[in-house]
Amino acid sequence: MRRSATTPVILFALAFGGCVASGAVPSTLSADLAEAPPEAEARLWLAGDRVVAVAIPLGPGWMTPPVRTTLQAVAPDGATTFTAREHGPRGSGFRVEKHYQDPLHDRSVLIADDGAVLERAHTVAIPDVAQDVLAAALRVGPKVTAAWIVSGPVAEEYWDLVVQDRDGQSIALRISLDGRELARSRRGRARVDS
Repeated sequence: MRRSATTPVILFALAFGGCVASGAVPSTLSADLAEAPPEAEARLWLAGDRVVAVAIPLGPGWMTPPVRTTLQAVAPDGATTFTAREHGPRGSGFRVEKHYQDPLHDRSVLIADDGAVLERAHTVAIPDVAQDVLAAALRVGPKVTAAWIVSGPVAEEYWDLVVQDRDGQSIALRISLDGRELARSRRGRARVDS
């Protein structure tokens, strides 16, 4: 039985729409959000008036054997901070994020149902970010709060940085490996009643 729920959501308002897959969002989005654990935060990516990607949190017992095997290979140990079923430009899969203490960093991996790695990323300390990438971010705002290097199934592809602008807004930036800004989105919080 579906329950009425209020789900906290992080919204990413995309400044572009060219890199999104059509049909990425499931037709069951509202029902899936209603079934999400109430304490977990869903993530939605918007382009104009369309939802182009979504990560719906999962409760306990979600992990299939192929996903478990891959997760142990690419992101073993650590403290799990986020688990979700994600639908977006790379396809559908399971998003798992982990936090590590020694050395201090975070990892994120998107794993397909069959265990294939669709995407992986890890944080990089701000002083260790490539200088041309950091310079591109600092043109948007004076404070970089997070930096991730993102790889597809084969190789590193781009950087994702979060910048706080002069008005205190959080801006998510996608920057190429050689320091060109590829995309910019505003990050905000929302509430969804479903």
